[in-house]
Amino acid sequence: MNDDEDGGVTLPKRVQLARKTAVGAREHQSGQITMDPDEGYTMGYDSNTEMKWKLVLLARPGVAWIESQVHFQWLDADGKKGEHYFDFRVLMADGKRVAIMVKSEYRRNQSKVQDELAEIAARVPRSFADQVVVMTERDIDPVEYFNAEMMHEMRRPDPDADAGARRLLGEIVGAVRIQDLVDAIGLGPRGFRAVVRLLRSHELELTLNVRITHEAYVRRSISK
Repeated sequence: MNDDEDGGVTLPKRVQLARKTAVGAREHQSGQITMDPDEGYTMGYDSNTEMKWKLVLLARPGVAWIESQVHFQWLDADGKKGEHYFDFRVLMADGKRVAIMVKSEYRRNQSKVQDELAEIAARVPRSFADQVVVMTERDIDPVEYFNAEMMHEMRRPDPDADAGARRLLGEIVGAVRIQDLVDAIGLGPRGFRAVVRLLRSHELELTLNVRITHEAYVRRSISK
């Protein structure tokens, strides 16, 4: 959602998916996530695990874009058509594409499901994806998810605080405590949120795999 010059708001565009998400389903969590730097798009999800993975993937360096509910079709030897909807297809910054199946750990451990997923993965050509992976709730790093959720919650820009935080980037040598950056920005909680946005844009990175807190240490991203 963006603010208009006349004081109104512009709602984000809903991404059209190959398969509609079951919003309102009683048997599992469903909903939508607003994404893109300018809050321009919303994308649905069909489970709590899918939602968590979407936030984690959006926060990872090297991820350029995420497609949801991507339709894949193939023909069997007898000419019979088969199809599958991948929960995500991730476009990486280096151009590679990863097709992702999100399943519960319970289902992934079922031999019938394993055989089915393996058969689908074996049919995927490089023109569709360079790699096929299965992700479950057990694969989610709780620290990574905590940080991804925080980055998403604090994504909306604050021009003054963001400018103050970005001015400090050139002065950072080695590791620095987040609270020290907040103190230098001088805007209290707004400064903390600005530092989180620098982590989200990968201009800063955590020195260790720890939760983003005032006591965590960050440094300028090596990839920047």
